[in-house]
Amino acid sequence: MASAAALAAASLATTAPAVAQDYNWTMQSLWQAGTATQKSFERFADDVAERTDGQVKIRALPAGAVVGTAETLDAVQMGVLDGQHNAPAYWTGREPAFAILGGLVGAYQEPQQLLDYHYDHGGLELLREAYEPFGLYPIGVTTWGAESLPLLEPVESPEDLKGLKLRMSKGMFSDVFAKFGAIPIEMAGTEVYSALDKGVVDGADWGTLSMNEELGFHDIAKYALYPSVHSMAIADVTIRKEVWDSLSPELQATLTEAVRAFADDMATTMQQKDEEAAERLRGEGVTLINWSDEDKQKFRNAAVDVWKSYASQSDLAERALQSQLAYMRDIGLINN
Repeated sequence: MASAAALAAASLATTAPAVAQDYNWTMQSLWQAGTATQKSFERFADDVAERTDGQVKIRALPAGAVVGTAETLDAVQMGVLDGQHNAPAYWTGREPAFAILGGLVGAYQEPQQLLDYHYDHGGLELLREAYEPFGLYPIGVTTWGAESLPLLEPVESPEDLKGLKLRMSKGMFSDVFAKFGAIPIEMAGTEVYSALDKGVVDGADWGTLSMNEELGFHDIAKYALYPSVHSMAIADVTIRKEVWDSLSPELQATLTEAVRAFADDMATTMQQKDEEAAERLRGEGVTLINWSDEDKQKFRNAAVDVWKSYASQSDLAERALQSQLAYMRDIGLINN
């Protein structure tokens, strides 16, 4: 017969509340150390710790701290990293839908349009479907806003792109600009400053106006498309699906809210920094070119054919495009 002490111990074991598990996650971003976007990511990590009373602590590392920027997906899968804050467009070769969902060239004019699509019109659900075969779960997405295009000479309309050598990523970006006669050149971001300085390229697709200023591009490039329509991408906050599924519903809800707040923080921060950069650069003799609404629409219309060619490469990519086309029609960005 069991002793009274043993019975009492057993009773306590079955009635005692479960101890909440603590999580210490290492996440790597796509941002260089010290940049405004990386600092926003670090604020997100602090916010998560505060919202969860320290139950979840995130070590928010910059690009390259553990693995290369193009290697974070594999690193999270293998457990080398607990999570990533990276651009899903990097994984286009694995699933074409990542290109459609990660940065539809020429699609959006305002960051809130892009965030509304993902959070309120099905984009995030489709992104989760894209990551599912890799065993990953994107909690949410952020955007740093509309990117600018630093140039050595003025480009007053899409037709002026003809013959210009532009640093571009391979794929959708290059394909759209090539439709207007531009000559896309692929090179590492670390080579852009020198390439502009030596005239190897006439312009460079890289980041927002303030990000480009931060890297010194406008010491050389005295023109820029701003506000631009050519590029607005997302970066997700992603962990392994099995880890996400193991979290309590309350913790899942808290993390979801934290990533949404992170998205608002980054968009607001970068918009303010871009506006401040615009004022400084104008004072330094840099000409900022804002295409007319008609020219922006002309660029977007040319991009639609490229979008469709990428969407045809998988069922998920096609559904992702049709979802965005419906949304863009609703908000008046396209009418076809």
